[in-house]
Amino acid sequence: MKSDRLVIAAVLFLAAGLGLLFGFCDGTTALNVAYPFSRTSMHLDITSTGIPVLAGLPLVAAGALLLLFAFVAAIAAQFHRSEPILTLDLPKRRESFGEFEESHRGTFGHFEE
Repeated sequence: MKSDRLVIAAVLFLAAGLGLLFGFCDGTTALNVAYPFSRTSMHLDITSTGIPVLAGLPLVAAGALLLLFAFVAAIAAQFHRSEPILTLDLPKRRESFGEFEESHRGTFGHFEE
């Protein structure tokens, strides 16, 4: 299974769902930066009502599930060899290298009879 198609589908579902939820929301956002940094706070209040919630929430859930499947498929693809191992397609030798001795007999001193 191709994990890249799952990632594309997951991103589309997440973008559509979050776009519906955040596009039709009424809310406030506050960020307070303070010293010491442990006193820094952020407040996010999002309120969405109506059809965008009914359509956006399932889209976000489906996108998150598809993203999880894509992650598992990408891990599984790391252990699957899709390309064959390249080897030389040479004919098999049925004889040993004995013919080498016969063809060069006499050129080396220790092969002469």
